[in-house]
Amino acid sequence: MRRTFFALSLVVAAVLAMGMGAGGALAQENATNGTAVEAGANYEETVGPNVRLVDWEYTNGQFSLEFEADEPTRVSITEAGTWGEGTGQFNYVEQVVSEGRSTVVVPVSDRDGAAVGITTPASMDQGTGAYVSIGREEQSQNPLKTFGGESGLFTGVLMTIVLAALSAWYVVRSENTGVVEA
Repeated sequence: MRRTFFALSLVVAAVLAMGMGAGGALAQENATNGTAVEAGANYEETVGPNVRLVDWEYTNGQFSLEFEADEPTRVSITEAGTWGEGTGQFNYVEQVVSEGRSTVVVPVSDRDGAAVGITTPASMDQGTGAYVSIGREEQSQNPLKTFGGESGLFTGVLMTIVLAALSAWYVVRSENTGVVEA
């Protein structure tokens, strides 16, 4: 009986230990890919007196910007994402958008918080411009990551409590007259 109980306890402990980190992996399977971001319905941002940004989309390191212009106008688009400390390079595109609707594709460095700044000669004279940003992508700074996340921590705590209770029960049951010496 004792050997069976001990073997069963080891099997239960092994199964609990294997399932400790499964919650994080399951959560990652269902996570959506955040690389495709686009403007909402009826979006319009004034870039200059004659140019409006009417739609945009960010996919795989590039912005696709749709402009509506009252007359042909030169637009300047520069990468404006978040950079770390130091020096580096950025992308810059200058293109004439024709009267009506035009689409301009701008490659940007794939980093957290991609954005572009947009100006026209008239908006630069006014000291203004527009920007499009995907916002900062959330970085999970989980303080419990060391323990396998919340599921790993709580499974470990639960497993410790259960195994301590089983060990205490086994010691008390195996002694004929109770615990003589601890």
